[in-house]
Amino acid sequence: MLTSVHPWGFVLVLATASYLAGLVLVPALLRWQIIDNPNPRSSHARPTVRGGGIGMVFVVLLATWEVSGPSPASVSWCILASTSLIAAVSFCDDIKSVGAATKFATHSVAAVAALVMLKVCGLGLIVDSGGFPWPAVALVWFLVFLWIVGYTNAFNFMDGINGLAAGQAVVTGFGMALVGGLALHGYDSTPVLCSVAVASAALGFLPHNFPQARMFMGDVGSAPLGFCLAALALWLAMDAGAWLLIPLVLLHANFVLDAGITLFRRIFRGERWYKPHREHFYQRLIRSGKSHPFVTGLEMVLQGMVLGLMVIYVYATVPVRVGLIVLVILMWLAFFAYCERLFRRTNHFCRSPRVPSHAGAQEHAWSKVI
Repeated sequence: MLTSVHPWGFVLVLATASYLAGLVLVPALLRWQIIDNPNPRSSHARPTVRGGGIGMVFVVLLATWEVSGPSPASVSWCILASTSLIAAVSFCDDIKSVGAATKFATHSVAAVAALVMLKVCGLGLIVDSGGFPWPAVALVWFLVFLWIVGYTNAFNFMDGINGLAAGQAVVTGFGMALVGGLALHGYDSTPVLCSVAVASAALGFLPHNFPQARMFMGDVGSAPLGFCLAALALWLAMDAGAWLLIPLVLLHANFVLDAGITLFRRIFRGERWYKPHREHFYQRLIRSGKSHPFVTGLEMVLQGMVLGLMVIYVYATVPVRVGLIVLVILMWLAFFAYCERLFRRTNHFCRSPRVPSHAGAQEHAWSKVI
């Protein structure tokens, strides 16, 4: 029983299993010819296998099954089934495109299933349907649905350079477990353990993808991870109280804001926002000549700072919490402004800015379509 071992042993076992799965998957994916070949918009210089995230997701599923209760009518079992569905469709997409409509439908079904199970298990959804008019309740349901589907896709979009998505899963997974454990006054609850499982599996995958990548996690890794993190944030908030949703969401602010601002900017410009692109802020840094380790490392340092602020948030008074919310948002906006300024300055001096040819660079998010 994994849950009976020491907490650090739990992390070590899952991380080791994920790492070993990666060693097995690289030659297997090569044999199956699941390979990402570089093209004019790619940031990798040589063919690299993709779909390696399937081992990481398998470890997450096994850990979720281990910490789940005996009853199949539980939130953890619902998340397990929904994650499996998303992983299966995403792996098919890694092999051969299944179409945006199919992926969106899959994410939507998984999100609805998770929300219904949260309600059935008595955890509620931000507001009590008995105390608010139905339009308000419907709006809340829509927003939480949008959170799950939106973050699933945002995580998919942001899986674009070495280590960024895996590093995000490590920091946010452990961060959610820490913040959730502090709020719940314990670290033995199922959503906390599931958060640790996601982070541990991503930690084991990270050496295969950073600083040089022997393989990409692919949609089979990024989409299920995004779904798990989004659903677990809701579950933790439902257990500890709706107030916890704010610090948990802020742990993911970099991905949410980068994907969201980029999307709205493209729509405002009249561009075909659903078409492949490389306009995310982290991609602009790469196009400005920065290396993948630099960009990923910088974002993870900022993420560590955000985690520290969210720990403070748990114990802070209301005025301090408001200040922390503003500080986190301003921090990421300042980072995006830095990316934009460097990109424009580089393009001012060079009409065709150099894009680093790092051999193991992660697949660009331009190929991710909602």
